[in-house]
Amino acid sequence: MDKLVDYMNIVIKYVLVILMAILVVAVFMQVIFRFVIEQPLAWTEELARYCLIWITFLGAAFAMATNSHIGVEFFVKLLTVPIRRIVYLLAVAASLAFFLLLVLEGYELAAGAMSQESPVLRIPMGIIYSVIPLSGCILIINLASRLPKDFKSGGTG
Repeated sequence: MDKLVDYMNIVIKYVLVILMAILVVAVFMQVIFRFVIEQPLAWTEELARYCLIWITFLGAAFAMATNSHIGVEFFVKLLTVPIRRIVYLLAVAASLAFFLLLVLEGYELAAGAMSQESPVLRIPMGIIYSVIPLSGCILIINLASRLPKDFKSGGTG
C-alpha cells in the first residue's frame, strides 16, 4: 500500500512541475505580448489562473505526503506522549472532516459547473473545479498512510 501511495505522490509531483512550467511560460508570454509587442493575449491570463488553482490544491495534497504543512510543535512537545497521541487523533479527526467536506462539496460544485464554460479557453468549469474533490481524496489517502507512523510519536515526527 505504501508503494502505491508513494507512486501516486511521485506522479503528483511531476504534474505539479508541469503545471508550474505552464504557469511560468503563460505569464512570461503575457508580459512579452502586453508590454513589448503591445498586443495582450487573453488566454494566457486565464490559463495561468487555472494552473495556479490546480497547483494550490494539488500542492496541499502533496505537502501532506511530505509532512510539509506548518504546525505548532512547541506546545505539543511539552505534552507527554499519551496526551500527544490524543491531541494528534483530534487533529486527524478535524482534518478528515474537512477533507471529506472538500470531496463532497467539491464534487457537487464540479458536477454543477460542467455546463458552464470558461470565458476564453472554453473549458468546462467543472474540469477546473474537479481539483477540489480530487485533492480531498488525495489528502485523505496521504493522511491515512501517515497515520500509523505519526501516531507512534504523537504526530511530531
